[in-house]
Amino acid sequence: MADRSKAEVVRRLFGVNLEQQGRGFYVSLEMLAIARGVYLAHQKDPQKHAGLLDGGDRVAYTRTSHDLARRIATKTSIAEGDEELGKAVELDSLETLETLHALFSSLLVEIPGRRSQPSWFGAHIYPFVGELIHYDAVDRPVNQRGTSPKKREQARKLTAKIKAPSIERYLFRDGGGWAYKVLRSDPDPVRKADTRRGLDELVRDSGTPLGNLAKALSAHDFDYDEEPYEDESEREIDLYENLSPWPGLLRNGARNIVARTTTPRAKRTESLMHWLPYCLARHQLHLARRKLCFTDSESLLLDFGNEATPLRSESQNSLASFRNDIGNAINIQAWEMINEVKGDEAKKDRYERFTKETDSAVASPRAFFSETLAAVGALNATVGRRHFTMKPPMLEALVSATIPQGMEMEFDQFCALLYKNYGLVTENKVASASPLAHEIDSSVLARNGKAFRGKLAAIGLLTQYSDATSMVRGEPR
Repeated sequence: MADRSKAEVVRRLFGVNLEQQGRGFYVSLEMLAIARGVYLAHQKDPQKHAGLLDGGDRVAYTRTSHDLARRIATKTSIAEGDEELGKAVELDSLETLETLHALFSSLLVEIPGRRSQPSWFGAHIYPFVGELIHYDAVDRPVNQRGTSPKKREQARKLTAKIKAPSIERYLFRDGGGWAYKVLRSDPDPVRKADTRRGLDELVRDSGTPLGNLAKALSAHDFDYDEEPYEDESEREIDLYENLSPWPGLLRNGARNIVARTTTPRAKRTESLMHWLPYCLARHQLHLARRKLCFTDSESLLLDFGNEATPLRSESQNSLASFRNDIGNAINIQAWEMINEVKGDEAKKDRYERFTKETDSAVASPRAFFSETLAAVGALNATVGRRHFTMKPPMLEALVSATIPQGMEMEFDQFCALLYKNYGLVTENKVASASPLAHEIDSSVLARNGKAFRGKLAAIGLLTQYSDATSMVRGEPR
């Protein structure tokens, strides 16, 4: 379990603990695990446990580890032995186990930039259906005493001091808790109700063959919650809605995504998986720039071309500048907190780590920003010279989040809305409203806009008509 006291500076500045380890899709995986757990707890005892997006200042949810399925997916030895595994999987043929390995390994979430095969607890299953959604876990020494007769019986099958699955926050770092709190605290009752209905459909049991298989395997997980987990960490999260527009933008986008009933369930889940981390990374950047007293909203140049241009160079420079802004904001926040605790040497020493630009205390939250954007496809690559762009899955999520179901929008109007809502600069007409217009020739931006139009058409979200009109819609026809 992470030492939360070390994250005081980051939490004070951004309202939530943002660390490199919890980057990218871990934000979405955690949010969906919380939502699924709330759904399960409420289903079991609706009188005692609040429903989806409801409740007071504490969230209770049932955590599923899916440790058995993940160990099968990564070919990790099953600590309980073949006897226990045989209760879940027919072992009269190796072919069965190999088939399950092939199936679940194909469902693992891809983490860009990962250089080696992860251990089972570093591998998470993509939540295409509700039964596949799971919480975080890690290997821990087994508690031989256990907490119940069933768990004590499990522990007795294992050698003393051996490690086995334990449900706990390991790679998750509260980003998903932030996203769930944003949705749960929505002040717009109509929007919240729409989001609740759509999210409920994503996290409830699907009843599909894949869902039934996942549910059957989870019944044989080594660790599980006998009673819903009372999570008090949400109390430490501040949304800072008075300082940033991104909680509201997340809510609008999430509602548009999950309420899109004409879109397949898996596609809605994929769009939500990309949208939530993107909003949190942009929220982090906005708060950092507010700390540095920038009064203008940040503009991001999206490069859709296939060659190096002044636009790409400017996009690369702005990414480096934004990373510096985050580091500088953390430094300032740390000095402010040091001045607040004069005489408390222990706290002063803890905060001083965040005043040093090269310290990992600063490097980790700064990396959350760039690595999260890279993971979801809002940067061109995870390493090297990077610039802002939108790869197809992220672009699909952006369009789905921006244009409600059943609506379409003229291309120039859509580009103007992207700039107005998110500060995204895509073509020359939009750039005229941005300070970036003075840095890049209009013809370069015009070519970029044409490339952007082509990207939208290639993924089926834009139709060009004979009268030169181009219409953008939230889902392919």
